[in-house]
Amino acid sequence: MTPSIQILEPQVANQIAAGETIERPVSVVKELVENALDAGAKQIDITIEGSGVECIRVRDDGGGIRAEDLEISILRHATSKIRKLDDLEALSTLGFRGEALPSIASVSRLEIVSRVRGLESGMNIQVEGGRQTGTSVAGSPVGTTVTVRDLFYNTPARRKFLRSQNTEFGRISEWVGRAALAHPEVAFTLAHPKQVVLQTSGRNDLRETIGAVFGADMARRMIPLKAVVENWTLSGYLSPPDLLRSNRQGEIITVNGRSVRSSCISQAILAGYHTLIPIKCYPSVILHLQTPPGEYDVNVHPTKLEVHFHREAEVVQFISAQIHQAIVNGGKTAERARAQNGQPLRERGESVQSKIVERKNSSVPDGSPSAHPSGPYAAQGSLFGVVKEAPVGGLEGPREQAEEGAGAMTDPAALVQPPRREASYLEDIWPLAQVLQTYILATDGKELMIIDQHAAHERINYEALWRRAKNSHAVSQELLVPVSLEFTMQEEQVVLEHLERLTDMGFILEHFGSRSYVLRAVPVDTGAMLPEELLHKFIDTILSDHTPPAKEKLLEEWIYLLACHQSIRAKETLSLLEMEQLIEQLRRTENPLSCPHGRPVMIRLTRLELEKRFHRV
Repeated sequence: MTPSIQILEPQVANQIAAGETIERPVSVVKELVENALDAGAKQIDITIEGSGVECIRVRDDGGGIRAEDLEISILRHATSKIRKLDDLEALSTLGFRGEALPSIASVSRLEIVSRVRGLESGMNIQVEGGRQTGTSVAGSPVGTTVTVRDLFYNTPARRKFLRSQNTEFGRISEWVGRAALAHPEVAFTLAHPKQVVLQTSGRNDLRETIGAVFGADMARRMIPLKAVVENWTLSGYLSPPDLLRSNRQGEIITVNGRSVRSSCISQAILAGYHTLIPIKCYPSVILHLQTPPGEYDVNVHPTKLEVHFHREAEVVQFISAQIHQAIVNGGKTAERARAQNGQPLRERGESVQSKIVERKNSSVPDGSPSAHPSGPYAAQGSLFGVVKEAPVGGLEGPREQAEEGAGAMTDPAALVQPPRREASYLEDIWPLAQVLQTYILATDGKELMIIDQHAAHERINYEALWRRAKNSHAVSQELLVPVSLEFTMQEEQVVLEHLERLTDMGFILEHFGSRSYVLRAVPVDTGAMLPEELLHKFIDTILSDHTPPAKEKLLEEWIYLLACHQSIRAKETLSLLEMEQLIEQLRRTENPLSCPHGRPVMIRLTRLELEKRFHRV
């Protein structure tokens, strides 16, 4: 009788281990680069063909592998990093599991060429699908070159889950950028066919490395951080409060030279920026934390990306306090410098909200009978920027004329009694007041409605923009002064992958060398926000999604973004006239009940519900 429990064959065990550590091409690059760093390399050259499935080559000038050790290195659990259990408590190396090379070899065609210093020749070993196919003496410079071809050739199911070439290479370039920022003392080169994507000097200048990875403009604006408390050393650079992202893509955390994810450090970063930046916005930070190995545990995940700290509360308190102090001090220094240079203190990228406040302060008070609408829309000749759009549902005759009149805003009082559609969810509703500068109280005499002003305007804008996109070709507006843009490596891959669609939408981008581009035109519907900021936010939205969007989804995401940024914000005061027009436009939408993101636009309270609350029934 065949036993139910059996010992797996080594080749099967290696493929299972590969599934844990080698998920996609970037996993191969990560493991090979970490091995090179552990070998003391000062120069690491990475060459990628296609998405990395075709070929990955990592060349380093480290200590190399002895000929007698080369054949052992491809065996599972073979490692030079640890000898006994206690060594796990004092790890100072990036790799230690002894699974990287055998896992890679089990799902690819692998070749390793290596020579140690002092020997005239090196050794070459070839492995295919986990089986050694040959060894030979080879000429080689000091160090190691690992070439991985036909990744996942024997596990086709794994290949099917890979994304496009630009997406996979974008992940590789993003990780290599993080490694370069973690080790500014090492010179990195990342090359794609016919192009060097990243090159760092290895001069141990972190600001210089930030410039190579994120661009010179960002590097110039970053605020330095340096702090030493007991046996913890924290250093790095922080973005000023006006240089933000909509996701955590700009958050680079290293612990003892290892690029990691840490929920407690992410929490500490936001705590350090508390009261300095808006919610749902994230700074770009490059943090290097040096601490005794016994203070944290990296052996909690096969990819060694996550760390747990033994004293998390103290870590959060230490990091948040140092970040806050550096930002406040750095901001004061920058302000003094601008003042001394005779430059205006307001940055070029001032917020739209500040402009809104300026316009409001110059408007007539809401209580005046002749008051014109205040806020960002008054200057455009209408209360809300989308009222000139054709109405939903094919309204005819007088209704159409009324909308055109509303767009022209020749007589604001005419909006008090607009023509009514025969049946509507918001029929015969009038506003009562604004609560908390965010919600509109309205009624039809039978029910009480609480309307979220931002969600309502977002729904109005979304449907108007969507109709315009569906019914006409995108139109570009040429910028009077073209804008120079610098993308990160991953951002550039997103742009290249979706360049045709971006052009269709109205963006005109020209390559200007390296990762620099010139933005010459933008879609006509970008509103008041700076076009380069909107484009960066759009790219961040795509990067935040785990799957690359299809063309239709890409357009939808763009309209979501535009609708949100062109809408009234919470904490923005509205007059009764503005509230009435907002309700009127909401009434004309196809779905007045929810915003494009699915949040409710209004809450309805019936007379019966109110009487129950007051115990009248």
